[in-house]
Amino acid sequence: MKKQISLLLLSLFIFTACEKQLLRKDEILQKRDALESATPSLLLSSVIQKSTFVYQAEGGASNKMLATAVQFMQGNRNSDDNIYKNFSKPNSELYNLTAQIKLVQAAINDVHKKGLKNYEGIFVVFKTLLWSTATDLYGDMYYSEGLRGQDGILFPKFDEQKDIYPALIQDLKDATQLLTDGTEEIDQTYDIMYGGDKSKWIKLSNSLRLRLLMRSVKSLPNGASEIAAVAALPLITANSENAAIEYKTGDVTYSWPMGSSNMPFQQNYLIMRPSKTLVDTLKILNDSRLHVWVAPLEKPWTNNPSNNGVEVNTTDPNGFSYTSTWEYIDRSNPLLNNVAYAIQDSLTLYAGYEVGMYAEVLYANGSYDFPDTKWNYKVSTFSKLLNQNAHPLIKATVIQADEVHFLLAEAAVKGYVSGVDAEALYKRGVELAMNRWGQSLPGGYFNNAAAKFPASGTNEEKLAKIGLQKWLGLFMMGVEAYSDLRRTGIPAIQHNGKLANGLNAFPLRLRYPESESANNAQNYSSAVSKLDKGDNEYSKMWLIK
Repeated sequence: MKKQISLLLLSLFIFTACEKQLLRKDEILQKRDALESATPSLLLSSVIQKSTFVYQAEGGASNKMLATAVQFMQGNRNSDDNIYKNFSKPNSELYNLTAQIKLVQAAINDVHKKGLKNYEGIFVVFKTLLWSTATDLYGDMYYSEGLRGQDGILFPKFDEQKDIYPALIQDLKDATQLLTDGTEEIDQTYDIMYGGDKSKWIKLSNSLRLRLLMRSVKSLPNGASEIAAVAALPLITANSENAAIEYKTGDVTYSWPMGSSNMPFQQNYLIMRPSKTLVDTLKILNDSRLHVWVAPLEKPWTNNPSNNGVEVNTTDPNGFSYTSTWEYIDRSNPLLNNVAYAIQDSLTLYAGYEVGMYAEVLYANGSYDFPDTKWNYKVSTFSKLLNQNAHPLIKATVIQADEVHFLLAEAAVKGYVSGVDAEALYKRGVELAMNRWGQSLPGGYFNNAAAKFPASGTNEEKLAKIGLQKWLGLFMMGVEAYSDLRRTGIPAIQHNGKLANGLNAFPLRLRYPESESANNAQNYSSAVSKLDKGDNEYSKMWLIK
């Protein structure tokens, strides 16, 4: 509690410029970035917590646009995200990231003056994470001149992504070197991610560098050789090394964004439903994460009249209980008969929401007897676990061991690294991903054709298996899942469900906030002129050309 109070005071009084405000208006009015002095330890805990929370929230825990785009979830009632509609609007989420970058840059400046290399290295890691997220989502970004109102730069130029990415990769090299050279002790109490273990911070820096290199390798002159070099460095390889922090109860500021304090069950939580893509994939794989993430149906369909009204009580792996009541598909009921065409899942306790639903959003899987527009008894909700304010299995996460294994497996298949076994990396990645959610890898899992690694198959077949499991491993990390799906097209889900009609193409980026065109018009216009289709969601950025 003392640590939380300190962090709250730090948030309120030390970094006042980190409030969510329109970036340019904020800097024009203030003419500088607000910064007071703070101890390195307080800076450390604040940077770790705020950066990690912002990154996790942008990925879907509180902003469902990306999580819906990659089909982790679909909206039941508020369905604009189901057809990517919100991608067509200017998006100010950028300022959640840049506000936090201000804090991190101020922290870097402070510890650099004091010669604290370990702290500086850690802060550079988070600065790189946040800037890479911004450019991944929007494209060209004011990386070099942005957030420098204190220096009199109120209208920063937009750097091209092709220049930003090498700079970010170099920043991570520098962060690793700072951490290698640093001699000061990292405060174990205020290092809320790694407890002062410098070796884990080095692994995090290297692992993030691997992620960025794999994302940009096709466009970098020496990308493959750099991947080989990073693959030989210490990387995150165990769940005990994952870059993640837990949420806390008692204060909504520190709670999981999907928890009951932020998202009461009978309000917004009911609107977000697991997608049919997610549920069906887990079923095909016979994957126990289904029962961790997804709740049984409240009123599942049956075609057996004798089962009508029969209750089934279920307890999931985390001790949460549910009651399901079978309902007979009675086509003589005129209310049901009108929506019976929409029934897709019967004789099952788990059913996901068909993707791309918009006009008929309330009738998914033949639902007809909902008391109000939030309810749909025929589609699963997310589990009660994901509505907790805090739980040991729920963490704000930057990168984890399973993602690193899948990155290395992909690099091996593509020939970027040698002397490693892609199949072994793939299997270990799956196991680590399951373990993170409290599940053991069941015997025979890889005998299933849907999970079996095609050792003698084509590279495309191997990459399809790796990409599918990586997508599951990135559950609720929508930023990474979106960037990966856009880069690889794996898993091949972009034409699922009602998206098969081809009316809603997969979006490739976010649109810049309106305030950029209003307050930084010349530089905004210059950046937009380099986009092949202007400032819209279908323009291709450098990363994916």
